[in-house]
Amino acid sequence: MIIALALALILLQLDYSRSGFGSYSYYVSSWRDVGVPNLVTAIVADWRAYDSLGEATLLFTAVTGVYLLLGGKKK
Repeated sequence: MIIALALALILLQLDYSRSGFGSYSYYVSSWRDVGVPNLVTAIVADWRAYDSLGEATLLFTAVTGVYLLLGGKKK
């Protein structure tokens, strides 16, 4: 409960407004250069490909770890 409250306090203090510079404006202004049909695909396929690969690896590792902790296949 205390961790959730601390996290909520931290997240409420963040500034969620869009700024006129940074990655947001870069993505929106140059996504057509990638050559894919829409903005979301351009971000995932081109700019965030390594990040997405890392997330998939982490998910696979976590699922494998839980599977092994639960005993794997029982004969």
